[in-house]
Amino acid sequence: MFFLMLGFASVWLLVTLYLVYLGIRQRQLDAEVKTLREELEAAERK
Repeated sequence: MFFLMLGFASVWLLVTLYLVYLGIRQRQLDAEVKTLREELEAAERK
């Protein structure tokens, strides 16, 4: 029974870490898209 609980906890830990990673990556991509949009708008104004 102990190994079943250990496996269950391990899977949830991995899922949680993966979701945190995806959240961090999403924020980075959003910032990059924002920067690219600002550069595009600046280039269009010239």
